[in-house]
Amino acid sequence: MRERLTSRAVPAIVVLVPTNGTKKLLALGALCVVALTSASAALASGGATIAAAPVVKAGVAETGDTRVQATGNGSIGSDLSPGCWTDVQYWRLPLVAGDQIVVKGTATPPAYHFQVGLFPAGTTDKNINSKVAAVSPFPTRGTIRFNAAKSGTYALVFGPGCYDSAEGPYTFTVSVTKKH
Repeated sequence: MRERLTSRAVPAIVVLVPTNGTKKLLALGALCVVALTSASAALASGGATIAAAPVVKAGVAETGDTRVQATGNGSIGSDLSPGCWTDVQYWRLPLVAGDQIVVKGTATPPAYHFQVGLFPAGTTDKNINSKVAAVSPFPTRGTIRFNAAKSGTYALVFGPGCYDSAEGPYTFTVSVTKKH
């Protein structure tokens, strides 16, 4: 008997199972579910660099965990940028001039004192230290609202703040209202 187990996050897995082994089939099925779930969770994260950052999908809950997933150095942004991070995860957000965005999210214990930074369109790994971010502590001040001044891909940064903070999991959703 041939079974095809698929997930959007990982390629198809084809398993050959003897037809007379019900217990083996149940054990194998449970093992496959655990493997697929682990693979899906491992793929849900920000990038350690802007170049490797995933693109945010409007209206879709995005997740990351700075405690167990790859992070970048938190020494980013120019001296004029508010905010200070220990480690960061990057996300890319393509916007059109006039788009209005709202970022809502939570940091889940043990994570606390997280910050989010939104860097201007065109920010790259090479020029981020000369860019100024609009930063708001996250999520203690509620939602973050922003109007895109120009079209392009903006860099979103998430991570624990420099002082009295802890790494861990976070979830956020970006809503985009298009200019009419």
